[in-house]
Amino acid sequence: MEEIQMNFKNDRSFLSRWKTTQTDLWSSERKIYRAVVFCLGLLSVFLLTGLFIFNLHYHNTVNSGKAMKANMNKSLQDSRNNMSSLTVERDQLNAKLSSLTEERRRLTASIDRLTEKRGQLDDDMSSLTAKKDQLNANISSLTEEKDQLISRVSSLNREMEQLDARLIEMTKDRDRLECLTSKSPAGWTKFNCSFYFLSTESGSWTKAREDCQNKGADLVIINSAEEQNIISGFIKVEAWIGLTDSEEEGTWKWIDGSSLTLSKWENLQPDNGGGDVQWGEEDCAQISLEWNSGEKNWNDRSCNASMNWICEKKAQQ
Repeated sequence: MEEIQMNFKNDRSFLSRWKTTQTDLWSSERKIYRAVVFCLGLLSVFLLTGLFIFNLHYHNTVNSGKAMKANMNKSLQDSRNNMSSLTVERDQLNAKLSSLTEERRRLTASIDRLTEKRGQLDDDMSSLTAKKDQLNANISSLTEEKDQLISRVSSLNREMEQLDARLIEMTKDRDRLECLTSKSPAGWTKFNCSFYFLSTESGSWTKAREDCQNKGADLVIINSAEEQNIISGFIKVEAWIGLTDSEEEGTWKWIDGSSLTLSKWENLQPDNGGGDVQWGEEDCAQISLEWNSGEKNWNDRSCNASMNWICEKKAQQ
């Protein structure tokens, strides 16, 4: 019983404590509830504030998004335009690349051909170099032979000059012997190695020369004062000599083309007629008896005048 009482007491104590505990719990729950309500209210305020800020941010974001979208559309359009331009440039570059590729192919082919030709030229050069060396060797040999021939020719020339000198001397000796042994033809006068003939007829200077040439001679050419004196001594009439300026007035030449080395013109002669019309052009020379001093007796006369003439031929003729 005592145990029951004790248990009952214990139960009452327990119930008292339980009630106290329940009261405390209720009080605590109310406090918690109030705290929860306060927190929910505060949370609602925060949510409303957040919604407001979110809404504001959303509108700003929408507006910004529209502007961004416009900018992006513009950028996209610009990109498309740039893409079109780049596409055109790419096509042009591709075309240029194709052209350059073709040009490179042609250049490569040309280089190959040139390389082949260079190889051929190198071969030709080698061949020509060998030929040049051979030619140089031949030239050296020929040069040596030429020097030997020149030496021989020089020696032969000296021998020939000596022979020519001997021949000239022998010819002079022969001529002197012929001159000494030759006799004057009938009607001819001998002086040194020449024969002189004074014609018995008269005629023009041209006729006189033709007659002398028919006799194997020609009109006389006077080369020395001694010959001048001999001729002046045996003539008895005016006579033509082989002197004329018919080719160029004032330039007197002998019939063999030689110029005067001896001049025996009479004073004031030649005068080409002295301007007197009756004498005409005086282009032929004569030995005149009018001034026959044996020194200066040449005179110019018209070649058509009629007078005797003097022929000359060499003794060996």
